[in-house]
Amino acid sequence: PLCRGYRIKVNGEHLIVHEPKPTRREVLTIAGLTPPESYTLRVKVAGERPQKVELDERVDLRAPGVEKFKALPRDQTEG
Repeated sequence: PLCRGYRIKVNGEHLIVHEPKPTRREVLTIAGLTPPESYTLRVKVAGERPQKVELDERVDLRAPGVEKFKALPRDQTEG
């Protein structure tokens, strides 16, 4: 269901997102990690393994619980 905000964690920091399906670009920008192209992002949803999120791929935050994200700077050798 839609709500006023969705709670997420990025590298341990609690944030509120108002979009139910933000992209990796939006999540990294909200977390202050810019430019978003310089970071990789993995999402951990309860009961699942961490999954890599592509730059313009959307993540559905409407499932119960707090989604946890891990953002890491990309190396020069990565794509």
